[in-house]
Formats: sequence, C-alpha cells, structure tokens
Amino acid sequence: MSASAADTPARVAALIALYRESQYEISLPRGVVTVRVGASAPPPILRWIGSDGTAFYLTACNPRSTSLPREENEARLEALRAELRAQGCRWLEGTGFIPGEAWREECVLVAGIDAAAVDELVRRYDQNSILVVPATAAVMLRIYRPEWRAVAGDAPDLEWA
Repeated sequence: MSASAADTPARVAALIALYRESQYEISLPRGVVTVRVGASAPPPILRWIGSDGTAFYLTACNPRSTSLPREENEARLEALRAELRAQGCRWLEGTGFIPGEAWREECVLVAGIDAAAVDELVRRYDQNSILVVPATAAVMLRIYRPEWRAVAGDAPDLEWA
C-alpha cells in the first residue's frame, strides 16, 4: 500500500477501509485459510490457537502503510521472526492482500505471546494496526494510532491500542 506522508482524515478513512476490505491468508500444513476483520476465524485457526485463546496477525513490513523495497521488507520481517523465536512464540506464515489489487504483504499469525509484548513489537516496527484473532469472538482490527480515533470513531470491529 503506497501512502503519502500526511495522515489526512481522507487518508485515515481510506486506510481503515482498506484494512477492513483486505483478506488475510494463513498457511497451514493442509492448505491456506483466510481471516477477515469482523468475522470469526475458520475452525483450523481456532484449533491452532487452542489454549492460548488469542492470536495476533502482524507484520514488520511497510511501516505506517508506506511502501518499502522488497529487500527492506524481507529484512524487517526476518528481524520480527527472530524476536518471536527468541520469545518462544509459535507462528504461521501469512499474506495480507486486497482482492483485485497487486498489493501483497507478508505477515505472521502469532500465538503464545501476550498483548503487551505484541504492542511493544507493533510500536517498534511502526505499524498502524494488526488483527486480533480471538478463539471465541470475531477478528478485530487493533489500531495503534490514537489520533485516528477522531476520524474512525468506535465500531464493533475496531480496538484501540
């Protein structure tokens, strides 16, 4: 997703709409499943989450939704994986995309980590948002830009960090 430097109300509204519209694929040993904001995760993901109760779908790519070169994104994502490995987390590989668009962003679905540790990672990698994937409720878009709340407001599928 290419972006300008200014977070105008129009850009904020457009980004949140794109995040909601995106599909978030997750690779499992028996195929690929998709999670979406506002919908329950598919049963294979719920089984994978298991007793952790919640997983988090995140990336280190394209900070603040500003496109970076592929090599830089790959290095950022590998650094994130190294941090997750060091924390003893488990994860599945994934890809976020907007149907019909060329944009693709590599992501990971992480379990075995608490929300505070995720928040720290997300802020360090300068991300606007992640998905919270609970085992017992719909997938939420967790936004790390409190100044966006004036534009987006409160909604059942949004959570503010």
